[in-house]
Amino acid sequence: MAANSASVLKILIVDDEYFVRVGLQTTIDWHEHHLEVVGEAEDGETGLEMAVRLKPDIILTDMNMPFLDGLGFMEQMRNRGVTAKVIVLSGYDDFQYARGSIAYGVSDYLMKPIENDKLLASVNKVADAIRKERMTESIYKAKLIQDLLVVLKQLRSRKTAGTDKVVKDAIDYIRRNYDKNLSVGEIAEKLYTSPSNLMHAFKKNTSMTVNDYITEYRIEKAKALLSTNRYKIYEVCIRVGMKDPRHFSQLFKRYTNVTPKEYMKSRIYD
Repeated sequence: MAANSASVLKILIVDDEYFVRVGLQTTIDWHEHHLEVVGEAEDGETGLEMAVRLKPDIILTDMNMPFLDGLGFMEQMRNRGVTAKVIVLSGYDDFQYARGSIAYGVSDYLMKPIENDKLLASVNKVADAIRKERMTESIYKAKLIQDLLVVLKQLRSRKTAGTDKVVKDAIDYIRRNYDKNLSVGEIAEKLYTSPSNLMHAFKKNTSMTVNDYITEYRIEKAKALLSTNRYKIYEVCIRVGMKDPRHFSQLFKRYTNVTPKEYMKSRIYD
C-alpha cells in the first residue's frame, strides 16, 4: 500500500564525488521505500545552505570535502538548528572522523564503497526511527491536548460551582439581613469576594442585579406584613430595612401596581 505524503521522508546527499551523488540517486528506487532525494551538494558549504533551506529528514554526507569538511558541515548545521539524522559515507577509515561525528549525533558511519543493500538497510533503519519518533510525538501531543481539555473542563466546572456558591451565599445573606441596611460592598466583604465579581455572578445566575433582588425580597416581606393588618405602613417600612416611607411606597407600587395602603385594604376582604 502506498504511503501518504506525510510518511515520505526527504534525503539530502552531500558528497564531492560526482559519480557517488549520481549513483545514489539513480541506482536506488527511493520512492519504493517512501523516501525522496530532494537535493544534492558537492561541498559542505553548499550542503549547509541546502540543509537549512530544504529541511531534509536524513542527510547522507561524505567527510573529506572542499571548503567545509564533514565535521565542519555537521557542526554548523546543528548550530543553524537543522535536526536531520546524519549517515556518514566516508572513504577514510579514520578514528578521529568517526569519534568527532559522534558529537553531532551521527546515526551511522559507513565506509566506501558501499553496497546498495547495506546503505538501504541503514537508511531504512534511520527512517523507521524517525517515523516512530514522530508517531510517539503525535500521540504525546494528542494526549497533552486531551489532558488540557480535561483540565479546562475541570476549571470551568470549579468556576461555575464557585460562582453558584457565591450567588447562593449572597441570597442567604440577603434573606437573613434584609431588614438591615444592605449594600453590595458589605455583602461582598462578608462572602470574601469582590463587589464586581459578586455583581457579575449574581446577574449571570439570576438575571437580576443584587440591589434589585434586595428590593424585590423586601417587597415580598412587606406584602406579608401588610397582609396581617397589624402594622402601620411606616412600621412595615422599617421592618423590611427601609428608612423612608415615601420611597418605600413608591417602590411598593412599582412592584405591585398598588400602594401599601391599597394593598392592606385588599387583604381585609381576602
